[in-house]
Amino acid sequence: EIQGKLLRFIQEREFLPVGGTETKRVDIRLVFATNRDLEKMVAEGTFREDLYYRLYVYPIRLPPLRDRREDIPVLAYHLLSKIQGPEGPVADISEAAMNILEQYDWPGNVRQLESTIERAVISCEGSSIEPHHLPLAITRAGLPAYPVPRTNREFLALKKRLREQAIGELEREFVIEALQRNDWNVTKAARDVQIQRPNFQALMRKHAIRAHRE
Repeated sequence: EIQGKLLRFIQEREFLPVGGTETKRVDIRLVFATNRDLEKMVAEGTFREDLYYRLYVYPIRLPPLRDRREDIPVLAYHLLSKIQGPEGPVADISEAAMNILEQYDWPGNVRQLESTIERAVISCEGSSIEPHHLPLAITRAGLPAYPVPRTNREFLALKKRLREQAIGELEREFVIEALQRNDWNVTKAARDVQIQRPNFQALMRKHAIRAHRE
């Protein structure tokens, strides 16, 4: 049982390496992290109570990112520097893009924010991250609801606008996903989605996507 082995290791500071025959002793400090409700798991009998109290020495409860939105700008700029270095070409995040980041709920917390910033850096054609550099699911979540049209003419105009916007966003996501699956190799990505390379490159130019890793 893994929990039993972990408990013995914490208590004795000894372990047997995989394939080894001699027990090794270590003097280390352990830090554990989880997104599970361990108290509930103990009550349900799926987590050992003795192990729980061994781990519960100095607990730090970190709220999910959606409950500390004021931290998002600081984290976003920290991740921007971490991903590309302090002298990277992308130096800023526009106010509009930051507003979207702050409004999103981030079910994947900081890891999801980091992957979002990395993706934005890869697809950014200038020095500032804009809303169109963010994934479709995040930008759509941050958009306000459109007012209900009052006339058929307004309805048709809004319908056309939304259709064009949705198609454009989906098209951009389609290209980026293809590039990511193929390590940003344009030739492989075009072949993967069964589009001729010149046509695929035209889509990249249309949406200002650069193959940084080709």
